[in-house]
Amino acid sequence: MTTQRTSRHIASRFAVALAALLLSATAFADWKYYEAKKYGFSMLVPEGTKLATREWGGGWGGISGTSEGVKFHGQAKLGAKESNEDIEKYAVKLIGVPAGAWVKVEDNNNTRGWERGAVFKANVGSRLLFGMYGVGPKGNYLLYLDTTPGDYMDHKKDYDKWYESIRLE
Repeated sequence: MTTQRTSRHIASRFAVALAALLLSATAFADWKYYEAKKYGFSMLVPEGTKLATREWGGGWGGISGTSEGVKFHGQAKLGAKESNEDIEKYAVKLIGVPAGAWVKVEDNNNTRGWERGAVFKANVGSRLLFGMYGVGPKGNYLLYLDTTPGDYMDHKKDYDKWYESIRLE
């Protein structure tokens, strides 16, 4: 009887682990790579996300789109490379989140096409922003998503994979 109970226990733990693995794989399987060749970057976005190209002024242009309430943004200012401080000022003005709410998660230097930059989070009320800014081969970049704190925590692994998928060309 003990052996039978142990076998059932092992089988049930295996089934739970397998289900968790399948769910996590399924959640991210619905994402696809999007290349913004004009702006020199690529990133994963949820399948079916309708992305629109637009110019924001001051030389900044890029893409934005929404999927299930999450807003994805990728912007570039091609040409002369600005300081991180100038890109931060642009981001604060554009996004409308006060500079004091921004938290630098890590530096983003010499990886995936980034020459220098930073990964950031900002949590203001019902908004959580997660992304990065800096410079790459073609100029200046600001890529981020805008969601809720609860959604971010529920799908943190997906958002980390989104962040890790971003490439500058």
